[in-house]
Amino acid sequence: MMKKSIFTLLVMLCFMLTVLCSCKSDKTNSTKTENNVTNTEKENTTAKENVTSAKEENKTPKEVQLTSEEKKKLDTFFSNFSEAYLEPFKSESITDDALIDFGVMHCYINNRKSFETVDAANLKVKSELVSSAVQKYFKKNINENKSTKQYKYKNGYYYVPAADGEAFTFSQIESLNELGNNLYTAFVNVYSASSGWTGNVHGTPGEWKKGEDAPELTGKYKATIQKDANSNGNNSYILIDYAKR
Repeated sequence: MMKKSIFTLLVMLCFMLTVLCSCKSDKTNSTKTENNVTNTEKENTTAKENVTSAKEENKTPKEVQLTSEEKKKLDTFFSNFSEAYLEPFKSESITDDALIDFGVMHCYINNRKSFETVDAANLKVKSELVSSAVQKYFKKNINENKSTKQYKYKNGYYYVPAADGEAFTFSQIESLNELGNNLYTAFVNVYSASSGWTGNVHGTPGEWKKGEDAPELTGKYKATIQKDANSNGNNSYILIDYAKR
């Protein structure tokens, strides 16, 4: 009877020890889990703070102080778009039609000798030259050479009416802000004058008022541009998006 009581007591002691160990283990695991949750929350908070910080930095981009030569170069760069009457577009949404219209008009204005005479009223230019202009200013390929509302395409050529006397249109950069990763936001003013105007396109409205037929402000644009990595150190740019403001 005595032995049986001792055995029962030992069994009860073992059971109590097991329960105690189990409780301690649960408490330890619970503490570890709580610590893991706390660390994860800290990491998430840090990540959110980094994102917020980046957004705040982007809200106040750094303005670039342009030299006279840099300003003239950007004036010329943006004039390529205004003189071709490029329509506003968002990044990656520009159409083949818009690219073709730009390429044809750019060649017509800046490389007239590349056009061949069709008849007294029409000229034509090789599609390769149009594609080259698009590649230079947008770093994009035309997916399909085709006729647009403005220009007819046939057998590797775009056809253009031979006409002169259109308004003289040009651009001037107002300011340039650095966004990082070779990206910049540009604020641009577009001016128009008669086709016979011969003033200084890099001048100021104050200077133009001294003469007759002064250019008029006809548009204000906000654009994103990127330095061309393959420009051989010439600080060439490509147009990413183009919006009215």
